Amino acid sequence: MEHEYYDWNQLINFSARKRLADGVKHLIDSGSYWTNSPKYQTNVNVFGLPSPDWINLKMSFIWSCFAYLGKEVQIKNIQSWSFMTQKDSAEDRDVLWHHHNHNTKTTTVSGVFYLYLPTAEENDLELCGTEIAPNGVDGEGKYYAPWRDANWMIYPGKTWHRPGHLFTEEPRFVVAADLEF
Repeated sequence: MEHEYYDWNQLINFSARKRLADGVKHLIDSGSYWTNSPKYQTNVNVFGLPSPDWINLKMSFIWSCFAYLGKEVQIKNIQSWSFMTQKDSAEDRDVLWHHHNHNTKTTTVSGVFYLYLPTAEENDLELCGTEIAPNGVDGEGKYYAPWRDANWMIYPGKTWHRPGHLFTEEPRFVVAADLEF
């Protein structure tokens, strides 16, 4: 199983997602992002921000990871960040491939929470999600996991992936996280 979705629309509704996206935009506007990473990746552990919305998002991530693994595990570390991205033309997509399992002494489960997608055509939702390369960047079997509002998409941290396409100048917002155990 490469990835699985967990729907949190009931807990993290449109209003909560709007507040979260506004918070990410505020972080970006205040300069709290990495300059050596894809635009715009926050350099703040967003799960540590003091609001009920961020707490709900963190707890939904933990629960989604446990559900994906089929068991509760002892957590060694959780990292989280957010992206505000715009139309592809600004970046070379080949440099966006990455994975998150960098510590060989632990296992990592990763996730992407689809916070806000500008208006997209129904047939574009697949391409707007996450591109997955289960056999590595040069391997066969790459596919797109579609965008699903207010869903955590959970997958093994060792899986190569990159953000999907965006077809508008209006920014899209995602939250990404790793659970190391």
